[in-house]
Amino acid sequence: MIVDFTVSNFRSIKNEQTFSLYAENPGSYLTGNITYPGKKKIGVLKSAGIYGANASGKSNVLLAFEALQYLIRASGRFKDGDPIKCYEPYRLSEKTKTAPVAFAVEFFTPDGMRYSYRITFNRNRILEEKLYFYPSVKEAKLFERGVEDTWETIDFGTLFTGGKKRIPFFGNNAYLSKAGDSADAPELIRNVYNYFRNDVLRLGLNEAVQIDNWVEEEGLVDKVSALLGFIDTGVSGIHVKERDVDPQTVNIPDGVPESIRDSILRDMKRAFHFSHIGEESEVELFDLRMESAGTQRLFRLAPLLVDALQSGGVLIVDELDHSMHPFIAELIIRLFNDPEVNCGHAQLIFSTHNISLMSPDQFRRDQIWMTEKVKGVTRLFSLDAFDKKTVKPQSPFNRWYAEGRFGAVPKVDYRGIVNLLSTRGEKDA
Repeated sequence: MIVDFTVSNFRSIKNEQTFSLYAENPGSYLTGNITYPGKKKIGVLKSAGIYGANASGKSNVLLAFEALQYLIRASGRFKDGDPIKCYEPYRLSEKTKTAPVAFAVEFFTPDGMRYSYRITFNRNRILEEKLYFYPSVKEAKLFERGVEDTWETIDFGTLFTGGKKRIPFFGNNAYLSKAGDSADAPELIRNVYNYFRNDVLRLGLNEAVQIDNWVEEEGLVDKVSALLGFIDTGVSGIHVKERDVDPQTVNIPDGVPESIRDSILRDMKRAFHFSHIGEESEVELFDLRMESAGTQRLFRLAPLLVDALQSGGVLIVDELDHSMHPFIAELIIRLFNDPEVNCGHAQLIFSTHNISLMSPDQFRRDQIWMTEKVKGVTRLFSLDAFDKKTVKPQSPFNRWYAEGRFGAVPKVDYRGIVNLLSTRGEKDA
């Protein structure tokens, strides 16, 4: 589970911003939306939504998660001198356009161990990287490197034991990525690497499912099929058919990691067909393109949803309600918040424009986040930051947001638009 995530100098996020899922004041309201994944009873929110105007930076917060995951999963395979492709600094200031990007995350792995990880980098090099964990109340160092450190000088903590630690890496390799993918590295670091590789799942707009071999996981296709049926899509079953694809005819950009390349080719070889029951009880098969946009989106989301709830993973979704009825998005949030369903510390992080989801019946104040862009710079803040004497747990969050009381809504120059589109002056002339 993600406890908090801090970003600076990434895309529209110029200044350091922290997205926190730490339930600082559990109180007595919607306590079922909080879970306690570790031994020290630290409360973590099961879900959180990010609101804001178009281009305010909502997606950039989620893309920062993706960039961090990319560094951990893929940078260990970079060749010496390869650029770090997720280096995307804030470009509207001369001071930041060549400055480092920094990510810091505190999280729990499924075994209940708490970690904190920080990485700072520029276009060509990792400048700082450190991983700490909490075997007790106090944090303990696993490893730490600075801008001048090499694989021969990286600093290890005394509790980082149980395997080979000093693994050679280039300046553009994250040590976590390099060591985590090594069979002889200590188990602790392999657990962290595999957490970000397998348990942090993300779905952007119009993206395909990113779980390798999900159709081969026992029972997962059946559960996805049943889920689509329970949500009244008309789908009674899913069938997977293999088709021939010549790898030589597929245009995959150079530099794509081999594992991702294999995943792309594997997905292209699969054709999904959906069965529907006809008027005379006959079964008709439709391919994915013939299903509604909402069913297609739900189909892409469902394997991730089921996998996260089963494994206790983190599901990150850009525009949760995209192409779907608001009731479906509300259902997904409810599943993550429901202790009967989510008993393995799964977590949902999403962006949305749908203010009907911003309900005090299903969200605490600290679960609602907003982005606002001022002079090109994204500011991230929680509803919990407002005066608690005014914004109470049962306040009508959605109505007040629509009224502009919290900010983070589009600023529209209606008169300017009228003048732009008006034809009256042209006719008079």
